[in-house]
Amino acid sequence: MTDQTRVLNQTIALGADPDDIHYDQQDGHAFIVLGGIQIAVGLTSQAALDKLATVTAEAAADQRARTLRQVA
Repeated sequence: MTDQTRVLNQTIALGADPDDIHYDQQDGHAFIVLGGIQIAVGLTSQAALDKLATVTAEAAADQRARTLRQVA
């Protein structure tokens, strides 16, 4: 388990293709794939994964609300 996230000063634009985001297993190792970035699940704490899920859900809800306000 690592102590800190190691990608610094990077912005990831996921784009419009949801298929660029997926869960993958390679040689018995699990990864969350975000386009060209892979998060090694086995090197990530459960708390960090739970937080990632929570923040992702919040971001999706916020983006959906913005889109609905724009078309209303």
